[in-house]
This record gives sequence, structure tokens and C-alpha cells, in this order.
Amino acid sequence: MLNGAPVRAVGVSPTTTLLAWLRANGHTGSKEGCAEGDCGACSVALVERDAAGKPTYRAFNSCIALLPMFAGRELVTVEGLARCGEDKKQLHPVQAAMVEHYGSQCGYCTPGFVVSMFEAYYRKDCTEPWQVSDQLCGNLCRCTGYRPIRDAAMTALAGRAATPLTAAARTESAPNPDAFARRLQAPVPPPVALDYAAGEAKFFRPTSLTELFGLLSSHPSAQLVAGATEIGVELNKKYKSFPCLVSTEGVPELTRITATKEAWHIGAGATLTNVEEALAGEYPSLAKMLRVFAARQIRNRATLGGNLVTASPIGDSAPILLTLDASVVLATARGERTVPLADFFTGYRKTVLQPGEIMREIVLPRGGPVAGLTRRVDFFKVSKRRELDISIVAAAFRVDV
Repeated sequence: MLNGAPVRAVGVSPTTTLLAWLRANGHTGSKEGCAEGDCGACSVALVERDAAGKPTYRAFNSCIALLPMFAGRELVTVEGLARCGEDKKQLHPVQAAMVEHYGSQCGYCTPGFVVSMFEAYYRKDCTEPWQVSDQLCGNLCRCTGYRPIRDAAMTALAGRAATPLTAAARTESAPNPDAFARRLQAPVPPPVALDYAAGEAKFFRPTSLTELFGLLSSHPSAQLVAGATEIGVELNKKYKSFPCLVSTEGVPELTRITATKEAWHIGAGATLTNVEEALAGEYPSLAKMLRVFAARQIRNRATLGGNLVTASPIGDSAPILLTLDASVVLATARGERTVPLADFFTGYRKTVLQPGEIMREIVLPRGGPVAGLTRRVDFFKVSKRRELDISIVAAAFRVDV
């Protein structure tokens, strides 16, 4: 579903980016600036489920997302936002605010900013100036027109309660005229199974662990893919080939987040945004790390397991999880094993994962220090920019006194 209408793609390579397909099919509002998820000019929105399973919108970088990932799913591009209201011709409030505050200069970055603001518009937790900064830090304006853009965002968000588009109380005879708000009243179905091929390239989306392990057995050279925030960059910048991809997004065991009295169990395919929503209140150091982890468009697709299995020295989640005594559950079709995260990494880009083995979940112990002790846990990051930048040095500490 694209801007409310069903579309069909046939014979397109599975490694075609969503942005390339959109622009080739007339949706040229989304722009390509960096082709690696840094500038946000390509931002579009996905109807997704939050950490509690409720419908929400998630803005993400379409330049590093692969087209087959969105089979059976709902997308909104900047073109779709200009058709809200009962007459289907009304500008969305975030677009109207950009016009009012002269938030567009050359206009290249504007569609991406608008889509990021669109996500914020339907977020109940985006009200403070720092939250607006976090929402927009993944969008780059080379004309340095940030002040009017921020003013537009603050105006649109402040006006949510007053505009008829988001009025809560509606009768059957006078429903909410905002189709985007009405969409969030309906459940979001999980991703459906997909077996797609074009030429010699294949893309699979299993819906159970059994199916996933079967695919890995029959296609031993297949590459697992979650949000594609790394694979997308390797496709665009390193021109790597991925002839067979197996998506983790349709496997419930890999995407859910659950808690017991003893620990949080985080599916390796859970997005960083959902991890933040579920755990930030309990783990302040984790919340601090996520606020300077890339940008929201990246966190909306990147997964916690993906950040760990790449075993990159600039993977910012590992130091925090190490201080919290996290462990990982590794699984094959034959069984599972639990490995302390401290023993998971064996070297640069190397882990204890065996062929055919996947990371199923991350286990994060709950509770404070033993009786009589106090605990402080903190995270520090040195980078050229505060947000949307890789670490020069990142460190996490836990001190029990």
C-alpha cells in the first residue's frame, strides 16, 4: 500500500532500494543525497507497531531499505501528505507549518524533513524541544535553514490539540477527518511470508524460526537481513552482491520484547526504537546511548542484534550491554545455547557464531546491586558531532560502591 493505494512490483531485483523504485515510478518527492542514511532527504514513513504492539508511523531512510521488505506493508511518501482532509486536497499541518515559517530554501531536504515531522505529529511522546531535535537530527539542511524548520515543527506539534485533524472525540456521523489518524485506530498485521525472485537473486521472508532455519539449510550462502541499515550501505557504497537474502522481520521470536521479574528478553530483530520505548525508563544509561546512536530514521529500522553480530568496534550498544551483564541466546535448528556477551566477540568483526547459527535474543538482567551497595551506570561518547555520528571513543561504566 503506497499512499493508500495498492501497488505491485514485478521483476525488480531484490536488492533494489525502495528509493530507487519510488523515483523510477514517479514518486520523485523523495530525494537521494548521501545514499547511506545520513542526510534524510529520502525519508518516507512506514505503518508499524510500537513496543506495545500499537499502530504508529516510523520515518526511515528509503535509500538503504530494500524494496521486497515492504511487500504487504503500508508506506506514506511526501506526495501522500498533501491529500489529507475530507477534500483530499488539504496540506498536512506539518506541511502548512513549513510554508508558514518559510522552512524551505533550496527545497532538496524539505520532503525528508516533512516526513520526519509527520512521524513526530503522531507521537504522543514528542513535545519537548530536545525531543524535536532528536526527531529531526537525521535530516540535513545544507542551506542552514534549521531555525525556521524547528519553528515549523514546534508550531505543528503545539497545534495538534487544536486542529480538527487530531481531535480525539468523534461520532459516527462526524469521524476524524484525518485519514492518517484514523489509520492508527486499526491493527497492523505482521509481515506476511515472502518468496520472491528476480533473475538469479532471491529474497525470502519466513514467518517462523522453523522456516528460517530451513531456508538457511537449503541456501547455506544466504545472508540474514533485518533493517538493512548496514547491508544497504554496502550495496550503495561498496557495490557488494547479495544474491540471496533471508529477512528476519516476519519471525515473531526475533522481534518481540518481553519481561520477567529476572530479565528482559529482547528479540535480536527488535528495532532500536522499540527497545528504547520498552527499556529506557529502567536503564538510563541505555537511553543515553540510544539518544546519540545514529538518528531516529536509522533506529526505526536498525536492530539490537544486528548491531551486535556485525562485531564492529563502533557498535555503541555493546559497551552498555556489557556493563549490564547481558547474555545472548544463539540458536540453530538443533537447539540453543546462552553465551555471556563478554564471550561473544572474538576479534574485529568476529564472533562465536557458527555456520547456520543465529542470535535469537538478548537477555538483560533486571534489578540493582546487592544489598548494602549503590550503583552508578553511565555512558560517554566522543564524536565529531553530538548526534548522527560514529564514535571516536565510546565507553560505558558500572560502579558498585
